[in-house]
Amino acid sequence: MQSLSKVSFDQVVKKQFLYKLRAYSGVYISLIILQVIAVLFSLNGVGNSSGGSELVRLNIHYYSANLIFVFTMLWVFIVSIIITSKAFRNDDFSFVTNRLSSDLSNVCFVVLVSTIGTITALMSKYLLQIIVQLLPTFDSFYHFPVSMNYGSFLVMGILTAFLYVLLCGAAGYFVGTLVRVSSLFQILIPVLFVGYLIIGGFVSQVSSLAPIVEFFYLETSFIAFVLKVLLTVLVLFASSVVIFNRMEVRQ
Repeated sequence: MQSLSKVSFDQVVKKQFLYKLRAYSGVYISLIILQVIAVLFSLNGVGNSSGGSELVRLNIHYYSANLIFVFTMLWVFIVSIIITSKAFRNDDFSFVTNRLSSDLSNVCFVVLVSTIGTITALMSKYLLQIIVQLLPTFDSFYHFPVSMNYGSFLVMGILTAFLYVLLCGAAGYFVGTLVRVSSLFQILIPVLFVGYLIIGGFVSQVSSLAPIVEFFYLETSFIAFVLKVLLTVLVLFASSVVIFNRMEVRQ
């Protein structure tokens, strides 16, 4: 007598996701290394000013954790590209799977690493503050307060940081999808990107990516910003899923 057990679609996605948590655990080491490097670079500060009188000399150094978040976004972007590679894709075929379940588990993984990257970047920010306070060359450390309710500011800041990191992850996954479809994109995308920056810079005297950055960064409404990012992320992930589903069953 033979029995057959039917595995549901969500169970397949869950198994693939849990497998990737274990198999891709090495990416977190690279995150720690990058964020430590970013903290060291951030110790140089982002600016300084000085003033005083005959009796008092005042030197002010400004520090920012922006570089830590830039490195984190770069890390998520690269990781999202890597998991679309053929070697990582073939790991999914150790399960009873299809391309949709593979993509959904990858999307869940990108969301997770974006969350982890955001949390560790925020922790690195406080690490930077502690290191600066311990530096022997400074007598005092001041943290500029915000003018609004601190709790609301903190929640909005964390969510904003996460959305930026997730946006980079979705963009990386889409770029990785294009590269996976054709190796021609491995050359075409970097050439177009660099050429767009150079030519656009000569023509407009500003970065050609400015309109894209301003679309998100200059948004004054927080709700509108969230909707913009979520819609863009959804389009990028959905486009990646559609492109992969049009490929052959296995290359």
